[in-house]
Amino acid sequence: MRNICRLVCLFLVFPIGNWSEARAQQSWADGLVQPGRLEFGVIARGSAAARSVTLTNSTGATMHIQSVSTACRCAEAGNPSKTLLQPGEKATIEVRMNTTNFEKQRDTTLSIFIDAPQYAEVRVPISAYIRTDVVFDPGKVDLDRVGYGTEVNRRVTINYAGRPEWQIRELKVTNPDLTAEFREIKREQAPADGINVIYQLQVKLSAKAKIGRIAEYITIVTDDSRNPYVPLLVQGEVTSDITIANPSIALQSVKIGQSKKALLVVRSEKPFVVEKIDAGDLQNDLRASLSDKAEKQHRVELEFTAPDRRGRFTQKVQLFVKDRPEPLEFLISGTVIP
Repeated sequence: MRNICRLVCLFLVFPIGNWSEARAQQSWADGLVQPGRLEFGVIARGSAAARSVTLTNSTGATMHIQSVSTACRCAEAGNPSKTLLQPGEKATIEVRMNTTNFEKQRDTTLSIFIDAPQYAEVRVPISAYIRTDVVFDPGKVDLDRVGYGTEVNRRVTINYAGRPEWQIRELKVTNPDLTAEFREIKREQAPADGINVIYQLQVKLSAKAKIGRIAEYITIVTDDSRNPYVPLLVQGEVTSDITIANPSIALQSVKIGQSKKALLVVRSEKPFVVEKIDAGDLQNDLRASLSDKAEKQHRVELEFTAPDRRGRFTQKVQLFVKDRPEPLEFLISGTVIP
């Protein structure tokens, strides 16, 4: 009987020990994902609501993301920006709430499965409240791909059904390249108790908007005492009207006092003039042969004369185009040797 008790105790202790070990193995990856929780807050029905998590490989070994998934179809996870991460590299995973087919409080989790350098599952809690009384059409402000220097206007209809005195008070826009206005276009009695209200939102992207991706929210402030804020997603990309074919120039090794030349190629669909370059700390060491003739393509000859400063250098250089307020940028690097 005593031997049987020992066997039973061993049987009970062994899985508990393995379970604790498995939890310890999983915990090594928890701190690699930020944020550790996705809070969408209160969002409108039919709106595009997206948040991202970033996984940073700080392990010192190669990491592989096997897969990602969510525990509920109310949230959908996109593919990682990359699945094989070298030490120091990062991957982002976008999560979108399904506001068309789901409503009210939704709590679920994002699971990230890692199979190298060892197995781990990171779980990120997701929380959102999809309100049914406010509906966006379309669900987001889609600016699409916009050429630099182009002004863009978009409209979104906001439908509300409920409290008779409901109204939008203001809009909060944090991006200086965006402006937004709203106006009430309809208010009528609903078949049941309450009212139907329609607002029209006008969003404008400035022609002076900076080049790059736009992904942020306009906050609609209502007179609701409990949930006054409703976010509206704005997405798009401002593309450059002028491009540098070789934005990173490596000069390798240059002896002190000697010169080395490189060719910079700048293109556009319309003729333009390159006025000057600003090489920052290398301003006295880098010269550019510029033409005052408007061309669709400029082949700018750069000449670097190594200063009496030994060592590796990397310098950001700004290139200014006539009648274009935003400069272009490229990198020049090398090593000054004796």
